[in-house]
Amino acid sequence: MKLVQKFGTEWAQNTIVPKVLVMADDPNYLHRMTTLFCINALSEACGQEITTKQMLPIVLKMAGDQVANVRFNVAKSLQKIGPILDNDALQVEVKPVLQKLGQDQDMDVKYFAQEAISGRSFCFLPYSFCCD
Repeated sequence: MKLVQKFGTEWAQNTIVPKVLVMADDPNYLHRMTTLFCINALSEACGQEITTKQMLPIVLKMAGDQVANVRFNVAKSLQKIGPILDNDALQVEVKPVLQKLGQDQDMDVKYFAQEAISGRSFCFLPYSFCCD
């Protein structure tokens, strides 16, 4: 995000990120999905600390959304932001959520969760993450 590069991560953390995260609780599922798309775009520009502390908890919470399209986009978002997160966050927070989504009743949610677990984004992880 060019705005974050221009104005800095502190500006993004105080200005953009809070507005994006509020949409996670919007009654309209399209607005909730927009939250995920924004997190995907912001995570790299904002870096590991802001992504882990502010954005990741929202993405993980959204894994319990009642709308399947939101849940499978959670899996896609976790795959996208995975390389930005540290190994502890991946093992302790992300892995259990992806495993749970991998057991979802919706076929698309299952598919994208399994893609996230076995995808290239997580290849830098220890063998046990991809293969448990």
